[in-house]
Amino acid sequence: MRRYLLFLFSCICFTGVYAQQSTNWCTNPPSNAAQGGFKVNGVNGTVKGCAFQNNGFEVTVEGAVANDSYVFDYKGGDPTLPNGGLTNVKKFKYFKQGTYQILQFASNGTGSIACQTVEVYYPPNFTVRACSGRQVQVTIPDDSTAQRYDEFRIDWGDGTTNLVSKSSNMKSLHTYSSASSTARVLVSGLVGGEVVGGCVKPSADIALNTTPLSSVAIRKVTVRDNGTVAILVRGTQGAAAEVEVSENNGTYRSSGQLMTTNDTTTVIVSNINALNNDYCFRLSAKDGCENTSTQLSNVVCATNLEVTAQNRQNELKWKQYPTDPNFLGYRIVRNSSIAQVIPSIGTTTQIDANVVCGEQYCYQLVVQLSGGVESVSSLKCVKAISNIIPSVVRTPSVSVDESTQKIHVISTSPTSGITNSYRLVYLRSDDGSNNFKEIATQSNSFLYIDNEANPAKQSYCYKIQYENACGNRSEPTPPLCSVYLTSKTTTTVDWTSQSPFGVQVNQYELEILDEQGVLVDQVPVGGNLSYNPEVYNPDQQLFRYRIIAYPQGGAGASYSNFFVFQREATVFVPDAFSPNDDNINDKFAPKGQFLDTSKLIIYNRWGQPLFETNNAFDGWDGKINGQPASEGTYIYRIEIKDSLGKAFVKTGTVLLAR
Repeated sequence: MRRYLLFLFSCICFTGVYAQQSTNWCTNPPSNAAQGGFKVNGVNGTVKGCAFQNNGFEVTVEGAVANDSYVFDYKGGDPTLPNGGLTNVKKFKYFKQGTYQILQFASNGTGSIACQTVEVYYPPNFTVRACSGRQVQVTIPDDSTAQRYDEFRIDWGDGTTNLVSKSSNMKSLHTYSSASSTARVLVSGLVGGEVVGGCVKPSADIALNTTPLSSVAIRKVTVRDNGTVAILVRGTQGAAAEVEVSENNGTYRSSGQLMTTNDTTTVIVSNINALNNDYCFRLSAKDGCENTSTQLSNVVCATNLEVTAQNRQNELKWKQYPTDPNFLGYRIVRNSSIAQVIPSIGTTTQIDANVVCGEQYCYQLVVQLSGGVESVSSLKCVKAISNIIPSVVRTPSVSVDESTQKIHVISTSPTSGITNSYRLVYLRSDDGSNNFKEIATQSNSFLYIDNEANPAKQSYCYKIQYENACGNRSEPTPPLCSVYLTSKTTTTVDWTSQSPFGVQVNQYELEILDEQGVLVDQVPVGGNLSYNPEVYNPDQQLFRYRIIAYPQGGAGASYSNFFVFQREATVFVPDAFSPNDDNINDKFAPKGQFLDTSKLIIYNRWGQPLFETNNAFDGWDGKINGQPASEGTYIYRIEIKDSLGKAFVKTGTVLLAR
């Protein structure tokens, strides 16, 4: 209680004095206050510390007087007033950088005052960049954190340190030995030549860039179809390479294309037209580190190619590549394959005579430079042309297909003027004249099936023309006429004489087939154009035939249409008979050839049926109901079917005489 009253008395005394004094007790303490004393972290005087990674800077006060209280961030005024900040706590953390006053107030005797300064710092901010050639650059920004320090110390992690004075551009570059693959950097802030305790900031592990800046290079320049240029660039880690372009041997300027990758990549220069003007390219590379000069790469120029289709050849032209000690030669690529290598830089034309009319050929010119560097033109394609007239197609023929009974027009390739793609033009005459009209064209096939022709009706004549891919047509073949088989008489089969080949017919052969279409025989008929079937089998009513024609001096055959030759059935009916049992003309019966079934009916003169039998060939013996009929004239009706099922009726009168 006594101590409390003394403290209260002291406060009252100080308050009374305070009204007449300055508001900051550290710079102008109350006149009746004694001198107190305390240490901060064991130090008399200004204390420096680091508020690192949100842990704050912790201070501990140790008073030299009794009954001590503290304000850890004293900014002036009477600390004994309510909310004056006095506390009996002896520890405190500062989380923000700055200069702080700690005020001690002790109620010993008449009271005492003491103040001490605390300087709080943040660890220095810095960035680390891995540069080319195993170099690392540290950059310290001139920010509010850096402003509190006098200078900085960089520990490069390999036993080397250096100091960086405070300025507006605080950078330091260090080169590591070849044994190092990674590095870790420590940056400390110094005040008065001493490192502020705890204010050391480490970097993350840094992968060193072992590739030199000089490795930045152009690997390939390719002109595209629209005039833009694709540039294959090899970069290096940590470096920024810029594509520079020279137009028509002018000054190099920036193309606006940058790449920062350490890999090989392609950049497109699109604000040019390399089809109209000459362009050369190079790279300028900087890795952004202090004391690193710009590195210029190799120079590679764009290449153009002109291709013109001429008669039976393609002409290639290009401009001579600029003089370059790295030039190795030109390479001509045709349809994705290397066609020729030209070592002379002065050669600027080439003829490709190994072309086929109508075929498309695509070319690129590749300039080969040392180190595998290339300059490639855009792809130029042309279709080969020629004025060569193809020869006539070989082994032409026409034939009637056995299964479909359609006319097939067949040939083989000409001996000259041919191309991989082609057309066959077909002309036809339907009336046996020389009036041929084009009826069809067919691509890339030597077989044409005429679905419009009817080979069982007539012969058709054809001509064939070969048209190559350049539109050149051959002469037409001689007329090729289908063999038409028919019958001109009631006893013969006949066929047309026009040849179905490009040459004359050597001989014919007749195929004979039964009613079911099974081949039963082949009969050589030489050069004849007619054949009598009775010579082969006089007892056969129906014959099915086909002619095979063979050409002179060559292989192959041509078939005619199938033709069915049918002979009419014959019937002989006597006009009288004498049934007197003398075995001579005792019956009335029809006779004939190729007859199958028959029915006989006998009528009297009034039309009344007297006799009937289902086999007319057995005849009528002149009896009615078993009794001899009277002599006289009778009426008959004979119903007959021939061996092919054809029905017909014979009627008439017959005389019965005994």
